[in-house]
Amino acid sequence: LPPPTDAAARSEKKQGANETMPDDNDSVYRDLVGFLKSDRSDLRTKAAEAVLTVTDMDGIAALVRCGAVPPLCRIASDPTGTAGRDAIASLVRLTSVGPSGSQSVEDALDSGAVSRLTEIALESPPPSSSSPSSSSSTTDAETERWRERVNSSLAVLANVTRAERGSVEFCGRSLPDEAVSAGGGGGEHEGG
Repeated sequence: LPPPTDAAARSEKKQGANETMPDDNDSVYRDLVGFLKSDRSDLRTKAAEAVLTVTDMDGIAALVRCGAVPPLCRIASDPTGTAGRDAIASLVRLTSVGPSGSQSVEDALDSGAVSRLTEIALESPPPSSSSPSSSSSTTDAETERWRERVNSSLAVLANVTRAERGSVEFCGRSLPDEAVSAGGGGGEHEGG
């Protein structure tokens, strides 16, 4: 048999790639997810920033399909710089938008998002500066970044608790006896 031509080899390679990945356009998103997983903080920061620029439904779905949620959950824990803030803002969008929102919620739950985001939401505000040598605008900017992180974390928590699994993970597995009718019936309440 003669060796395959370059065109035939490219066609076979493309067909093989399509069997493993649904869309050739996903390669950009796979690369972006690879940068989110990088050991280099500068790459993670730029990748988290780039994820924020993806606003169309197809792009958001591709990010979810390529596995962007788990690394974003890890990056969200970073309190320094902009990477953590951008990751949380991206999680707000990914867990709330379109048909991929439900998958994003599941991915976030699998990645421990509830505990991570609860910790962020419960962080203390930065200490106020009382020394005359420090700038109050720096303190105001730090406070604003803290508020943004906390508010966005609460938004993601609201999104993940739309799923029963997220609610159970956030609130716990048991309810007080008063919240559950002993008879399992029509909600009759004794006493007054």
